[in-house]
Amino acid sequence: MNKKITRFLLLAVVWISLITPLVYSFTFFNGFAGQINPTDYPGDWYEANNYINEDKQDSKILFFPWHQYMDFGWVNNTNKRIVNPAGYFFDKEVISGTNAQIGDIYREVNTPEQVYIDSLLNERDNITDFGKLISILNVKYVILTGESDYKKYSFLFNQTDLELVKQTENFFIFKNKYDIKKIYQTDDIDNISAEKIELYYEQLNPVSYKLEENVSKKYLVFTEPFSTEWKLDGRSPLNAYGVVNAFEHGGNEIRFERFYRINLPAYVISILTFIGLMVVYFGYKD
Repeated sequence: MNKKITRFLLLAVVWISLITPLVYSFTFFNGFAGQINPTDYPGDWYEANNYINEDKQDSKILFFPWHQYMDFGWVNNTNKRIVNPAGYFFDKEVISGTNAQIGDIYREVNTPEQVYIDSLLNERDNITDFGKLISILNVKYVILTGESDYKKYSFLFNQTDLELVKQTENFFIFKNKYDIKKIYQTDDIDNISAEKIELYYEQLNPVSYKLEENVSKKYLVFTEPFSTEWKLDGRSPLNAYGVVNAFEHGGNEIRFERFYRINLPAYVISILTFIGLMVVYFGYKD
């Protein structure tokens, strides 16, 4: 085939691939027919983020109300219902509801921490040590925003181990007074009150942690939601407290194996494919 024709066809494929998504989503350019308008976050969202960032401990935020979609009064749209933006806004990792609550569908994927928080909320009127109960998820701050059905979360003000440390126009910010640790060792992974000794670590990247080897107790607990993809030196975890990962005895490195087994090779293949197409395209010269 003539090189000019081949190059033209390759260029056509590239442009068609780029243009096709825009053809069936052209309303993207006018705010989806005026339904979506740009809105900045209120000033106290930045204030809250800066306040929590002053705490350098590696910890998480639990965000209420517990909904994936809810109305935010400050959103500059006619329909103010959006996906809860807390997980995208705050610098620290946020645990927020993934319960879509659409028709008969409450949630499509029931991850351990979601089910656990659901169970606590079902018993909210009988709980006075909420801070202790969420400590196994490494939660140090609880944020309640005054939107949706926030009054149903008044139980937070009655907890013996939560302290209201900041209040703004949109937020009540509670600090967990119960001791939290991201990685620790213990002899009992069924009793939250059992003695816990912090284990020091170095986070190599978001899916890999290098551990110190001074483990004297039976279990090492890693407070990420339980998944068999988390491995300690290739060993699969036990389910601690029904929510997080535990490993018997010590080890050198915790890794999320799925990333190295599937995600990373997929990224490499994608990059090599792109490079290959560019080489083929630019290789056809006049």
